[in-house]
Parts: sequence; C-alpha cells; structure tokens
Amino acid sequence: MLKLAIIGCGAAVEDLHVPPLLKLARSGALRVTALVDNNPARSAKLRREFPAARFFGSPDEAYSADPVDLTLIASPPGLHIKHGLAAFGSGSHVFTEKPMVTNVNDADCLTAAANQAQRVLAVGLPRRFFPHVAEVAALVARGELGDALTFTYREGGPYDWPVASDAPFRREISGGGVLMDKGVHALDTLDQIFGAAEIIRSDDDSLRSGVESNARVELRYPQRNVRGMLQLSWDQVLNNGLWIYGSRAEISLGLDDIGVYRRRAPGGEWREIRATASWPATLAAANPKRVIPDGYYDCIFLQWVSVIREIEHGEAPAVDGLKATRVIRTIEAAYQNSKPLDLPWLSAPERTALKANHWRAAI
Repeated sequence: MLKLAIIGCGAAVEDLHVPPLLKLARSGALRVTALVDNNPARSAKLRREFPAARFFGSPDEAYSADPVDLTLIASPPGLHIKHGLAAFGSGSHVFTEKPMVTNVNDADCLTAAANQAQRVLAVGLPRRFFPHVAEVAALVARGELGDALTFTYREGGPYDWPVASDAPFRREISGGGVLMDKGVHALDTLDQIFGAAEIIRSDDDSLRSGVESNARVELRYPQRNVRGMLQLSWDQVLNNGLWIYGSRAEISLGLDDIGVYRRRAPGGEWREIRATASWPATLAAANPKRVIPDGYYDCIFLQWVSVIREIEHGEAPAVDGLKATRVIRTIEAAYQNSKPLDLPWLSAPERTALKANHWRAAI
C-alpha cells in the first residue's frame, strides 16, 4: 500500500482526483496519509474524504513527520518546481497536475531530479487515454491519411473553473492564461498524434496586467510534415474539435464523446467509427483487466493506475517528464514569439492601444 501525500487541496483534487483515490484506497493500492495546504479550511474539507490523513502547512513538515511513497502535486503551477524537488528530495515518487511546470528550465530541472532520485515523474494529462485520440494517432503513424497533413484545432468556452484564489490570472504563478490551461491539453494531444512541434506564429490578447483569454497559434510538425492552427479561448464558445485533412482521408474528433471519431475520403460522406483502444484498469502484474474508458473521469482513474503500475512494475506512464517538457517548450516558444491578437471589431484607436499595451511590448 502506497502512502500518498497531496500538496494543494483545491478544486483540482476535489473535482478530479477524489473519486479515483477513494476507489484505489478501497482496493488497498494506496492510503492518503498527508494533506498539505497553507489554507487549513481546504485541507479540512478534504479530510472528510480521507479521515486518516494528517494536516500539514508545508511539504517539509509532511515529509519530516512520516515517509511518503507518492506525492500528488496540485498546487498552483508556479509552485510545482519547488514542491516537486522537495518530494524527490524526500524519496517520494511524483504525480503532478498539469502543467508540469511553467518554463523549460524548471522542466529540465525537475526531470533531472527524478532521474537522480530514481523516482517516477508522471504528469496529469488524461487525454492520453481518450480512445479516439489513441486510434487516430495510430492511423497517422501508419500513413493512412496520406501526405502533407493539415489540421485545425479549436477549444473555447467561458472560464468556469471553481478557483479558490486569483492564481490562474497571475502570470508569475500560473505561467500564463488559456494557452497554459487549455493549451497544455490541446498541445499534448497534438504531440501524441504528430510528435514534437515548432511555432510558426503566435498571437494572444494578454495585456501587461494579466494573462491571455484568447490565443491563436500556427504550428509545424516536421516529423510527419504536418502544419495547422490551434485556437483557444476562455471567453468565446468555439466550434470545438480537431479536424485533420490528408490526401487519402479526413478525420474529425470531438471533445465530448471520447469514444467516437468520424472519417471520410476527401469530399465524401462522413462515417462514424467507435474507438476500441483500451488500457489496464487493475494492478495485476500479468494479464491485467483492460477497459475502454467511457468518459473523462475514467481516464483520470486509468492514469492513476498507470502511475502505480510504473512504480510497482516499471511500466511507462502515459506522460513522463520528457513528453511534458516538449509541450512546455512549445508553449514557451509561443509566448516568446507572441504578437497582439487582431481584434477587428475594435476601433482603430483601441487596436493601437491594445498593441501598445500587449504584455510582450514591455519585454
């Protein structure tokens, strides 16, 4: 039974991780022994789910009190590097919420610390368990869509996450806005399908006092000769989904039903296909039961199983430090090359003011 510490007891843990952790605790796979947060009220709320866990105000206090086998890091992204290094220093494995960190230097540092400590570093990007994404990635790898692929990926809607502070809107803590939030998931999906990315162009609407609500990024994937556009929004409902266009076939992936994608010959009729990709759902060393996830929460549970299987059996996690670093490198390059997003509905003076006050204008 793994002893688990949770650093950061906010909405991510409450909404996403409590159900799989309770299920794994009932099976005897782990036990939550430490809840770490500088806000006692948040820790107290979680203790109702994990009554045997002890409260701590800092990771150092938790690691000094009792050995920890695995740490879930769900603190604000800007603190992930500090908390990850503390966990590895104590001898704990690490499963960190996305984004792993907020810049490439910290990503390299955390990955090196994991290697030096000979401990697992897994990153919470559960879309790696979407069956339709896994099958489309296999189609692309086999060349079934043809040559010179292009894509359009849109994901947007009003920001509605139940935040406990203003941390998501402070660049020094969050690392960025919608690109560091929704964009981490979207870019990891594109990485899963196409490989490592290069930035062609990046535009966002962030001013000096905050983070971006809208971003548009043009990307190149040289490994598979792919180009495309990613559009993200925190305040607009977009035509969400991923469309891939090839000389032999076209693919359409929605973001709601993770088990279905559509395929057609260029210009032909769409055909709906039910994906059958599956993953281990138990911790047995040999012949584990495999399941096809039906929704997002199933994918989070399967990611927990993947992390524990790596610790116990040496299997590779869905997203390790190297894969997560590729996404952080793409985001960092997008921010470094960012230009003001054109908002044509503004008046000419307003558009001039926006360009002058864009967050990159002061750097």
